[in-house]
Amino acid sequence: MDCLAAVFRDIDLPLSIEPIVIDEPGATELLVRIAAVGLCRTDYHVMRGERRVAMKPMVLGHEAAGIVERTGRQVVGINPGDHVVLTFIPGCGVCRWCRQGLHHLCAQGPRITQGPQLDGTYRRRDREGVAVGSFCMIGGFAEYAVVDRASVVVIDKDVPLDLASLVACGVPAGVGAARYRARVKRNDTVLVVGCGGDGMNVIQGAQLCGASQIIAADIVPAKLVWAREFGATDTLEQQGEELTKAVLALTDGIGVNHAFVCIDPPATLLPAFRATAKAGNVVVTALTPDTVSEISIPPLELCVSQKAIMGAVYGFASPRVQIPELLSLYRQGTLKLRELITQTYRLEDINLGYADLQAGKNLRGVVRFDT
Repeated sequence: MDCLAAVFRDIDLPLSIEPIVIDEPGATELLVRIAAVGLCRTDYHVMRGERRVAMKPMVLGHEAAGIVERTGRQVVGINPGDHVVLTFIPGCGVCRWCRQGLHHLCAQGPRITQGPQLDGTYRRRDREGVAVGSFCMIGGFAEYAVVDRASVVVIDKDVPLDLASLVACGVPAGVGAARYRARVKRNDTVLVVGCGGDGMNVIQGAQLCGASQIIAADIVPAKLVWAREFGATDTLEQQGEELTKAVLALTDGIGVNHAFVCIDPPATLLPAFRATAKAGNVVVTALTPDTVSEISIPPLELCVSQKAIMGAVYGFASPRVQIPELLSLYRQGTLKLRELITQTYRLEDINLGYADLQAGKNLRGVVRFDT
């Protein structure tokens, strides 16, 4: 079948809005009509050449939700008409990690930048018949996507699909980092550096955990206003050493129990580390360009302070656990989803959406296919 897609053809070029041909799903796959897809900065890193992918052309887009249209002959428990959230790391179900329920560590994860389906073949072709890859084995910047059952979580139909798309990436990345990676406890103090998609959801996660002080830091004033609305108790515009000094001033010279680096780790990790109390945690959720090979932390400081520096992808918890949990919290009124969406776009306007992201206008822009 033919469908419209936003295709990545080369670095620093706008995504190309063009028709592609999408084949029938294989035995373990599903055809999903995409309803909504978030404009996550990860895809922008690919567009800028900061995260290399193994092939071009490729359909980007990984924060997606939709409705199942057809299923392959071996698919059990997922049916046409089901509402689904797509997971950007597949859960193969057979590797050592998946057998422990740690689907966010699935052994197939390193393949998400390669382009083929989970079985190594392709389901997309351009007008010239050239194979088109799918980023994260999803390719959500299209009207339809063929995905393996390993990348699908069925959800209840009462949740609007534009909101459901958010729990595919940005919301679990932030909320989970606070709940599952740092394990923020009641009355802990928290610093969040970078109040975009990940950071705003770290704030939500820290609030859910009962943190007594949540300090939000960003250089975009509007994001600090939003941070207050999402639960920040203090906001700072300082950077570098001045940020460290400001955090220490707000915490009686002790520092925070947990710091989260949600933007530009090469520039922000050391100030966040030094704003963290002894034996505290520093969690990095932001991606760094793959050309950056090291970040400077003085080893003596690391040893003497007994702080832990750790990474978190998918909030360090299985999406098969987190997605239902997060949607339940939304239904209870304790997790904001609608408020995260600052602008919706048509697929044809996706490049404008990324320009708005770079300009600091959006917490999350979302492409909706019913507009």
